[in-house]
Amino acid sequence: MKLSAQASLSVAVSLAVQSMSLQAQQQQQNRSGPEIGEIVVTATRRSETVLEVPYNISAVSAESLEAAGITDAAAMVRMVPGLATFDEGPRVSGNRNNLNLRGLNANSLGNADDNPRIGQATVSTYVGETPVFFPLKLVDVERVEVLRGPQGTLYGSGSVGGTVRYIPRKPDVAGFSLDATVEASRTDESDDTGFEGYATLNVPLGGNAAFRASVGHESIAGFIDAVNLAQQTGTPRNPGAVILADPDNPQTSGPAIAPPREDVNDADITFGRVAMLWEPSEDAALTLGYTYQKSEAESRYEDNPAFGTGEEYVIYKFNTDPQDSDINLFSLDMEFDLGFARLTSATAQSNVDVFGVSDSSGFLRTNLASYYFGYPRIIAPIIRNQDSDTFTQELRLVSKEGTIEWVAGAFYLRNKLDFTLFQPMPGINDYANAYFGTDPPLNFTDVLATGGANQEFTDLAAFAELSWNITDAWQVTFGARAFRQETKGTAGIPLPFASRTFEFIYYGTATNDFLLGGINPTNSKDDDVIFKLNASYDVNDDTLAFFTFAEGYRAGGANQLPETDPFGNDNTPFLEFEADDAKNYEVGIKGSWNSQLGYSATVFFVDWKNFQTSLSSPFGINYVDNIGGAESKGLELELNGSLGDRIAYGFSYSYVDAETVEAFEERTGDPGTLVPSGTTLPGASKNQLFASIRYEHPLADASLAFYADAAYRSDTNSAYQEQPLLASENFARLDDFTVVNASVSWIKDQYTLTLFGENLTNERGTSVVSVADFFGEQDQGFGVIKPLTVGLRFKWVY
Repeated sequence: MKLSAQASLSVAVSLAVQSMSLQAQQQQQNRSGPEIGEIVVTATRRSETVLEVPYNISAVSAESLEAAGITDAAAMVRMVPGLATFDEGPRVSGNRNNLNLRGLNANSLGNADDNPRIGQATVSTYVGETPVFFPLKLVDVERVEVLRGPQGTLYGSGSVGGTVRYIPRKPDVAGFSLDATVEASRTDESDDTGFEGYATLNVPLGGNAAFRASVGHESIAGFIDAVNLAQQTGTPRNPGAVILADPDNPQTSGPAIAPPREDVNDADITFGRVAMLWEPSEDAALTLGYTYQKSEAESRYEDNPAFGTGEEYVIYKFNTDPQDSDINLFSLDMEFDLGFARLTSATAQSNVDVFGVSDSSGFLRTNLASYYFGYPRIIAPIIRNQDSDTFTQELRLVSKEGTIEWVAGAFYLRNKLDFTLFQPMPGINDYANAYFGTDPPLNFTDVLATGGANQEFTDLAAFAELSWNITDAWQVTFGARAFRQETKGTAGIPLPFASRTFEFIYYGTATNDFLLGGINPTNSKDDDVIFKLNASYDVNDDTLAFFTFAEGYRAGGANQLPETDPFGNDNTPFLEFEADDAKNYEVGIKGSWNSQLGYSATVFFVDWKNFQTSLSSPFGINYVDNIGGAESKGLELELNGSLGDRIAYGFSYSYVDAETVEAFEERTGDPGTLVPSGTTLPGASKNQLFASIRYEHPLADASLAFYADAAYRSDTNSAYQEQPLLASENFARLDDFTVVNASVSWIKDQYTLTLFGENLTNERGTSVVSVADFFGEQDQGFGVIKPLTVGLRFKWVY
């Protein structure tokens, strides 16, 4: 369905509803539509409404999330045109941040790599004051702030495209509150029922303290069937030896096939947050918080209708890809009014622990089968563990309002990553001995790959912004950030089986695991200064015009490549990569009209230099390197308002043209893999749109609330271009799709009962893919969104 057809489905919304209260009596009184632009944000480190911030920012309120029934980050992304992600469901590969803004993405939209991200994401993410990423459940969240364009001066590294801030609700000293929500749903293609439940409690503790807790659990019904799983000893999380279809002929037998498994991609998420607020005086406040989230996903949201029976929502891989993650985040935020300025100290310690099993055996069978000498059971799932500990400390001073206003601070981050990778292929050692006829047998090993990374990254920065209010209407802001970053440690992927067979063929022995690949030092340092210039002018009381020049940057790093691969290629020139940077120019206007319409319009241009992208080694292993440049230019538009006292509506749209401006080779030294200037960046959809509308109808002693929204994304490429000579480029054209949701709620006193439908047109939207040229016809996969889902939700408020 094309844009013109989808645009006719409904007129759109971005900041939908802002008028549902927790108390039933207040709900009845506040049904007159939203106060335009009244969402208060702290993007500039000052409390301002969205329409007062002098650059392009979107804010999604808690009321908007509740009206749309959204409690997960991937669904929230569809509410903000220009913001995109690989929608992988609850199994976010390696817990990696795949967000991008304004089309600034240089990585293939592939879903089979669970390694931790080597280079930083192009969008930085915050939970409260803490720079950290995980697929947060959006329960008891006050708002989500989306800051478009580089935010390097205030938000640091990894913000070349922008910053997303998830702001949890703080404990409230004003009063006791308790609410609980439960829902059940059925999804097309699934035989199971999905459940979700969560509750929030707020307890004042005297006049100057409060405690708040939110806990919940979600059980997600699967909708993908696995019909070609290999029988193995062990479990999907601990796969063992393959059971032979013909045990009497181990040299030629393929795997025995297990019975089909239905709804294999189910998942469970347990989450919670507790916080304690203490205000010892009018000039001080301390908030101690702890956030926890545990996810257990049994497989990916991917199918393969290009193989087998051609059915949708069916996979044929020999293995499922389970993944478990645990996130623990401790934070202490302190604020002190010093008279001349407000001092904020934000301290946080986070731990992200991810275990995953992923099957890339299709790549081995398709591209490297000859290296296994005709072995009939090339089944080698990779087992990965990553443990990431991050400590952050920021001290920030924000001046009082006046002719001259300023923000100044210091930031420190230390991240310790311990990542291990282990890829066995049971039985290959015995097969190799029989193939070579060795007597006595040698130990070629059953281990194809091992290793990982043990690294520490530190970031020390000082930043400042100075604003001069030249007149009551005109202000100018200058900003800068000076930083020093260092990565040290080791990384590498030894290839034991390949090393030993190579050694045997050339030297007659098989003892050296590191002949092809090893563990290498990964020491690198970066230091630089970036700048920002912003100016705004109040055309009148309701209209603000603005201009912004801002720089963003990402740190350099090290690749986990073997120094020498099985082809004998020297990879040492590719072991490290440099920082990149982006310069953003934007002009916009925002305001309100007649207290019934809020609007914002921005045109932008981003110059992305020396940007980091994923290239291919001659052996086919992906690595990160710096290439010439790219540009992104476009338009962003938001409207939100009300019609009368019962209808709230909104519309938001983005047009993005993101493409390379210099040619480069995807495989170094191979002109046949040249990507020309003017090639669209992977995942850069030119058109995105979100629309929603809400109508409230009063009844005698209750009310009905009708809600609908539609999110459109135009077609996009999963990689730069089709590369006949390079299977690992993972190119596919992903069609456009629209997601339509609707609900009707009956509201009476403290009770709300909602009947909802998600993806009502049952679109098979894809935003991630692993193609047949890379993984083979059997193991290719198309990442899909959840099909049509309908359910009931009940909320009770005390």
